[in-house]
Amino acid sequence: MEYNKACHHGYYCPYLNNGDIFSLKAKIDYCNYRIRHMEELMEEAAEEIERLRQENQKLKSENEDLKNELKQQHRKQFKANVKKEESENYKKRGAPAGHKGKGRKRPKEVDQYIDIYPKRCQSCGDKLHTYQNAYDEHIIEDIEIINKIICYRLHYGYCKKCHKVTYLKREQCNIGKGRIGPMAQAIAAHLRYLGMPYRKVAQIFNDVFNIAITHPSLLGFDKKQASNGAYLYKEIKNAVRFSSNINADETSWRINGINHFLWVFTNKDIALYRIERKRDRKVIEDTLGKRYNGILNADFYSAYDELPALAKQRCLSHLMREINKVQEKNKGNLSSQNCLFLQEIRETFSTLIGAWRKYRHTCSSSLLLDYKQAAISKLIELLSFDLENKDANRIRKRLIKYNQELLTFLDYPWIEPTNNRAERQLRPEVIMRKITFGNRSDLGAYNHALLMSIIQTAILNNVKPLDVLYALSIKSLASFNDLLQIRGP
Repeated sequence: MEYNKACHHGYYCPYLNNGDIFSLKAKIDYCNYRIRHMEELMEEAAEEIERLRQENQKLKSENEDLKNELKQQHRKQFKANVKKEESENYKKRGAPAGHKGKGRKRPKEVDQYIDIYPKRCQSCGDKLHTYQNAYDEHIIEDIEIINKIICYRLHYGYCKKCHKVTYLKREQCNIGKGRIGPMAQAIAAHLRYLGMPYRKVAQIFNDVFNIAITHPSLLGFDKKQASNGAYLYKEIKNAVRFSSNINADETSWRINGINHFLWVFTNKDIALYRIERKRDRKVIEDTLGKRYNGILNADFYSAYDELPALAKQRCLSHLMREINKVQEKNKGNLSSQNCLFLQEIRETFSTLIGAWRKYRHTCSSSLLLDYKQAAISKLIELLSFDLENKDANRIRKRLIKYNQELLTFLDYPWIEPTNNRAERQLRPEVIMRKITFGNRSDLGAYNHALLMSIIQTAILNNVKPLDVLYALSIKSLASFNDLLQIRGP
């Protein structure tokens, strides 16, 4: 009020566009408050930035340490690059005591003898008198590449009774229409299914055998061999469906860049491959039927859960690998009870697998059943633990869900506790997938699965793949008997 009396303009100052001086003072106070507040926020942000910078520096240091540790662990798999000792007494380590040496067996037959005579004495250079029956032998095995050109002459014959001229057609003599013989077709297919791309196979034929083969010709060979093996493929599928036990697994595959899945159903005698668009129970039902009257060995993929079967065995290797991952992930963060639970589960299954390997051929099944009863009691005790860790609790839920499918191998000792057999059968395909990136068409994928089924089934029955492919190049195989007849003595 005193200020208003001192100024004759009162509350409306012409220098403030007739504004109120008290309102201006309030605005100034508010701006000062906002400035102080923003300064405090900036100080807090600077402190947070510094904290994050230090944390980032710490993480970089830890990351560098982990990289070095990983590098050291990787190096441990290989022999150290240690230089030889310079001492005169240094001697390279040999085989252990009692080790039986191995060498290449001497061939029973020799195809060619080459006699080499010395002409001059190595001491004085004079002529030598050579001995005919005194010599040293050195035998080698080599390859002779022969490009054989065959001309089939189909002769005519005259029948005096019918008064007709007749001759045999190429199809009746197992002579194809093409210009490449069955052995060449078999070798080309064998190289292909060893994991070699078509174009490299064609290059080998051109460089080594001096036979010009194009990429489409190799595709034609595959198509012909697959056509001749179509009935055998159906036979393999029926054998899988009515088998006493089967191992099943699947992996990714591509057809013309589109994701598909390669399935394998196998046991010690047969191997069936299928390349399908989906990874669901319909593929399993189409292969094994709506009810499988054998023992199914698989991993923990849920598509296998809904198929009724005589019994199921889940892969214990998958379970133990999952336990290892949980222990590594939560290293140092698990309570004593969680650590004890995971360690005891792992040791229990390791003991059972060891007992199965030791006693499955040498004793009655009663001893394995005793191991089973002891393991069940131990598992019931472990499953009663109160677990707060979510990963350990997930392992416990898996054990509870599949409690009837973990110890089947103790009731049926001829069943493996792991799904390693199916994974081994998938390995050649995984290698081929890395090289060829799959197939380019549905027909190519079908032919690939068909031929791989026949080849791997032949290998399981001690039949050489090259012999099978040669038979597929000249005739149709309709049953296992046709396949086994290829096997030599």
